[in-house]
Amino acid sequence: MTVPAMEQGKAKYSYRDTGLSSNMEDYMEAIVMLYAANKVVRVRDIAKKLDIKMPSVSAALTKLKEMDLIEYEKYGYIELTDKGHEIADRVLKRHNCLIEFFTNVLQIDCGKADGEACKVEHALAPQTCSRIHKFLDFYKEEDSRGSEWIGRLKRSLK
Repeated sequence: MTVPAMEQGKAKYSYRDTGLSSNMEDYMEAIVMLYAANKVVRVRDIAKKLDIKMPSVSAALTKLKEMDLIEYEKYGYIELTDKGHEIADRVLKRHNCLIEFFTNVLQIDCGKADGEACKVEHALAPQTCSRIHKFLDFYKEEDSRGSEWIGRLKRSLK
C-alpha cells in the first residue's frame, strides 16, 4: 500500500468528507501508516500506536469490516479494501497538509505539529483543508521567490 503523490490540478485540493467519526478516521490513519512502515498490520500494532486496549481495537475493526473498509479475520492481519484505501489516503492527506502548514508556515516543531494536527484534523471542514492546501502552495511559491513578506512572517514567529 502506497500513499499516492499529490495529483496535479484542482483534484489535489479535494478534501471530501469521509463520513466516518473522528475515532474511526484515527483507526484508518493508523492502519495506512503502520502498513507503510511495516507492510503488515496487527491489532496489537494499532493498539500500541493509538495507546488503547486491544479489545477496543477489535471492536472498531469489526465496524470497519462491516463498512467494507478493511479485510480482517480475528488474530489475522488487517488490510484495507479499495474503498478503505481511498478513505485512509484522504485522512492521511489532510493530516499531512496540516503538519506541513504547522511546520513550514507557523514554524512549529515537527513532533508538536503532528500532535496538533491530530487534534484539529477532524474538526476542519473539507473546504478549510482545501484552502490551507492552496495557501501552502502559494506560500511555497512565494518563499522560493524570496518574497519579503515571507521573511517578515518567519522573523515574527521566532
